[in-house]
Amino acid sequence: MDGIQGALRNLRGRTDLPVFPLPNVVFFPHVTLGLHIFEPRYRQMVEEAIASDGLLAVALLQPGWERDYYGSPPVHEVACAGYIEEHQRLPDGRFNIRLRGLSRIALGSFVTTTPYRRAAFRLLDDRNEEDGPVVTSQRQRLLKTLAGLLRQIGGPGAPGLDVPGDMPFVVGVNALCQSLTMEIDRRQRLLETDDVVVRCESLLEILADLWRQASLRQEDSGVVH
Repeated sequence: MDGIQGALRNLRGRTDLPVFPLPNVVFFPHVTLGLHIFEPRYRQMVEEAIASDGLLAVALLQPGWERDYYGSPPVHEVACAGYIEEHQRLPDGRFNIRLRGLSRIALGSFVTTTPYRRAAFRLLDDRNEEDGPVVTSQRQRLLKTLAGLLRQIGGPGAPGLDVPGDMPFVVGVNALCQSLTMEIDRRQRLLETDDVVVRCESLLEILADLWRQASLRQEDSGVVH
């Protein structure tokens, strides 16, 4: 926990961050992300981040990025700042790293573009992170829906949903946002949603779709739970 709090303090004291643009990854606060770093410019980025405070931003590339990938293709404005929680430097100079998400951010202008980009940014607050009547109601709906989906997929004998009772609402919501199968633009919209309860409402719609799809597949195969 001290590492997270220290990283947050460092983040609040920064005016710009190195930006790691990715084509198919949306990164969320409170969640971890494993990455393999192989391009020379991003090896340098990681090397310099490790030597400093370990902070960098992960941003989703906008459609059409393929035309200028080795230049500076546009990225979505809303990104996630994280810090390098663990790293492994490989013999050939590549890295395996694990990032811990810290905060949603809005990227501003780029202060440098070579060899990698650094951008000004501002922190974005999340509403309804803390427990309260609305959060409690949404948490119960989310857990009930997840449990029902697991029963639908696994049958009556499927293991129950094992969620730590002290897991903060925002952690569970963001972990699902990052891990559930969905279109990348939908995942980006979830990151851009500044109210965790509203983010959860969107998740419930996605889970309901998955539930319907699982039910239809089982009907087609003649399996009934």
